[in-house]
Amino acid sequence: MTRLLRIPEGGGSRIVKSALVAALVLGYARSDAQYATVDIDTLTVRRATELAVAYHPSVRGAEAGVRSATGAYRQAFSAYLPSLSFNASDTHNEGVFVFTPTSGTRNQIYSTYAASFSAQQTVFDFGRTIGRVSASSNLVDASTMDEVANRNSLMMNVEIAYFTVMQTVRVVRVNEEAVDAAQRHLTQARAFYSVGRRPQLDVTKAEVDLANANVNLIRARNALQVARVQLENTIGVRLLPSVVLPDTFAVYAVSPRLDSLRSEALRRRPELLAAHARMGASSALITAAWTQHLPVLSATGSYNWSNFETSPLYPRWVAGLTLSLPIFQGFAIDAQVQQAEANEEIARAALDQLTQSVLLEVEQNYLSLEEAQERLAATVKLVEQAEQALVLAERQYAAGVGTQLDVTDAQLTRSNARITNIQALFDLNSSLVRLNRSVGLMP
Repeated sequence: MTRLLRIPEGGGSRIVKSALVAALVLGYARSDAQYATVDIDTLTVRRATELAVAYHPSVRGAEAGVRSATGAYRQAFSAYLPSLSFNASDTHNEGVFVFTPTSGTRNQIYSTYAASFSAQQTVFDFGRTIGRVSASSNLVDASTMDEVANRNSLMMNVEIAYFTVMQTVRVVRVNEEAVDAAQRHLTQARAFYSVGRRPQLDVTKAEVDLANANVNLIRARNALQVARVQLENTIGVRLLPSVVLPDTFAVYAVSPRLDSLRSEALRRRPELLAAHARMGASSALITAAWTQHLPVLSATGSYNWSNFETSPLYPRWVAGLTLSLPIFQGFAIDAQVQQAEANEEIARAALDQLTQSVLLEVEQNYLSLEEAQERLAATVKLVEQAEQALVLAERQYAAGVGTQLDVTDAQLTRSNARITNIQALFDLNSSLVRLNRSVGLMP
């Protein structure tokens, strides 16, 4: 699934600087030698995912898994090729030797020299090598898909962590504006009290509202710092205090049907492809295990040089065919076949269970995305109504027909409405990322 429609909120992207820079300064004070520090001016979502792929340790582990599987495949494939070895020896002999019972003993000192090349080639093993090579090849495919799945999960986590920073930045803004509004209301209440239009209680209430607003702002700024730390941890790097993050929240319209998404997930999801490959490897290992009942035909040959002391080396060569047929191995081969068949059943059950989980994940993320779209549309209207209610409450209070409690309630309602809208926008963006990940469409 592709992102079909992207409409930036607020007329375009905005650069987040205010509260974020302060949190970055606090976070940068930490020292951790396990993380590289990246000197960049602007961190976009795409750049963040690129850094994660370059620096996060899980990527190195997944790549090492592919190299390990490739090495195992090369080991299995080497059975197709001949083995060639070279041996050389220099032996010194000294002592009393008895050549025949009637000749007596003789002191003898001599040295022998020998060198040889030997080769061996499996001619035919009735599919044993083919099964092992096929299994190893499937395991390489599975490891490759595991690496893709790891990258997809990492990029999803990075994008969600990035959106979390964007969410907390906006919440900080809301609380900063709430503090400014509370300060204005306190100033207004004091002015009204000084001329006798309002009682002392309004001033006290305005002071309490300002204190509560400051507490909420402190919490929001701390949440921003935590979100920034989580983003760095997800990427696997430390960011400089001067870095800025573009506000990339956007509103998406999603048109694909759920059925098409589920079909796409079954076709593209790397975890499913890896599970299919592992099941294929298990099937190939059954064949490889069963063919151990059959004979193995091998060709051998050697070329040797040997002689005594300083005499010239005399050559000779040997060649032959060897047929090896296991007759009885204590039921070990039957046990290996039984184990291979059980492993195939385990792989098949794991594939079936994973398929159900993937389909459930796709449907859940799709429904979450639809719910977030509907909730976002509702919260937009909610914010508009809260803004109008606050304006009306402030006008009534200034005209002397409203109370400070009305203004406080209206201010709190507006702040909650805006935070609810931010949460819906975050849920929409993160749900789309999760849906792309569940379908297997991460870039």
